[in-house]
Parts: sequence; structure tokens; C-alpha cells
Amino acid sequence: FAHLGYTPVTLADVSEFLRRYGYGILFLGTLFEGEAVVVIAGALAHAGILSWPGVVLVAWAGSTLNDQILYLLGYRYGERLISWLPRFLRSHIGRAEGLIRRFGDGITLLFRFIYGTRTITPILLGVHRYHPRRYLWINPIAALLWAILISAAGYLLAASLPLILRELRYVQIGFLILLVMVVAYFVWRQRGRGRDE
Repeated sequence: FAHLGYTPVTLADVSEFLRRYGYGILFLGTLFEGEAVVVIAGALAHAGILSWPGVVLVAWAGSTLNDQILYLLGYRYGERLISWLPRFLRSHIGRAEGLIRRFGDGITLLFRFIYGTRTITPILLGVHRYHPRRYLWINPIAALLWAILISAAGYLLAASLPLILRELRYVQIGFLILLVMVVAYFVWRQRGRGRDE
């Protein structure tokens, strides 16, 4: 690429970019998605590119802010807001409402960990007039628990990756042996059929 005037991007360039902008990317990621970006940030903390306490703090701040805004939108606009939501979010409303009725305060602590309910639950808590002061203090606690556990999962996954890759070699060898045995079996069966005819 040098002859075209482009300098190739190196791993050092990527690492420096992530050191500079990783926390900002993480914050934006927790506003829009969450788990995947926090797991990756946890892995980057293990690699020494980001600090784990910094990852937890930024993930906590983004998640707290996001869910507080969604709650306030639900509280302010109520049922009208639900009709504006995309269909894929509306499809989770029944499940989320059932969890709210069944678990009350507990769902405020746990909804971040239940697939398909992370975005819709704070809105529904607002729509159903969950007590604002209670949500104001439970939401940050729940976000901190979520930030610690999800980023720790990424950190631990990155720590165990070399072991997994080392063991993967044996799995690949096992699959190769199994494949050879299956092919040999089918070849043997085909030859046996040819003799019978």
C-alpha cells in the first residue's frame, strides 16, 4: 500500500487509537447496545489497553444515563411512546410487562441481564409509573452490578483465550480424525455395495 500513498495500519496504531478513544466508544456503545461493547472493553482491559476500573466506571455511567432517559421518556410520553417504537422492540413488551408485574423492584435490578428486555423495560417502568425516586436510586446500583459482571466476563474471557486456543488444537485434531473415519466408512460401504451388485 505504500506505493499508493497509504500507510498500513498496525496493531500499535489500533492500540493507540483504542487508548485515546476507547472510553468514548464504550460510553456511546452502552447508550445504544451494551453487552458486546462492554465485553470487548473488558478484554481490552485485560490486554492493558484500557483500565478495568475505567471500563466499569464508563459502562456504569452510560448504562445509568441511557436507562434513566428511557425511563423518563416512558414516564413523560406513556403509551404514545410505545406506538412510536420499532416493531422489534414492541415484540418484547408482553414479556417485559409480565416480568415487571411478577418481580417488581427485582426486575429493576435484573432486566439488563434478560435478553430482549434491556431497552424496553425502563420505558415500560416509566409508562406504568414505577416510583421515580425509587428508580433514581435502584437504576445506578443495577447499572454498577451489570457493568462489573459484564466487563469481568470480557476480562476473564480474554485471560482464558490462550488456554482455549491451545486446547482448540486438540479439538481440531479430534475432528480431523473423526472426519477421516466417516469418509473411510462411507468409502468402505460404497465398495461393499459395488461387490454385492
